[in-house]
Amino acid sequence: MSEVLKTENLWKVYPNGVEALKGVNLELYEGEMVGLMGPSGSGKSTLLHMVAGLEKPTKGKIYLFGQDIGDFDEDRLSEIRQKYIGFIFQFYYLLEDFTVFENLTLIGRMAGQREPEKKALDILNYLRLSHRLKHRPSELSGGEQQRVAIGRALILEPRLLLADEPTGNLDIEEGKRIFELFLRLKEEKGLSLLVATHNEELRTYFDRIYRLRDGVLDV
Repeated sequence: MSEVLKTENLWKVYPNGVEALKGVNLELYEGEMVGLMGPSGSGKSTLLHMVAGLEKPTKGKIYLFGQDIGDFDEDRLSEIRQKYIGFIFQFYYLLEDFTVFENLTLIGRMAGQREPEKKALDILNYLRLSHRLKHRPSELSGGEQQRVAIGRALILEPRLLLADEPTGNLDIEEGKRIFELFLRLKEEKGLSLLVATHNEELRTYFDRIYRLRDGVLDV
């Protein structure tokens, strides 16, 4: 399996002296779904944000598909995110004034994709949301809103999905349905996933698990 992600001795120290990450070494390979588990405040979100290039480490290296992203400027990081990475947040951040269909097609258009409408329809059908095309986020259940957020990440055809507590606002049964969807994406579309969660009931879905506590990582 080829290496999708690697971090080497990754540290994040904030100006107030808080050490969010302490020497984190992590690897993710093509076609894996790896869990990043730990309590709230353990550094999971910080790690995902740095992998996506949204925050810079204090020291250490991040390699995405063999590329050291440490020296990339913001334009290059934006290009990497657009080409390779989908980010799924716990809070869905959908555009409330737009329909489900528009939430996806707007992203496709902004990225300059050909036929974003067709791609959005295909994705929403895959996510079992074709009956919700004209609905606005406020008219959806929590699970449906999260599936729309996943669809928005998928429209850019990423190779890596980063998910930050994607079931944190859902009950356990809806959360399991989201994780079943992640498994389908891994198996049918060949995606690699790094998923942060504190929910121990979901650990059986992962190929491997890293555990974070107070910024320190254990396998």
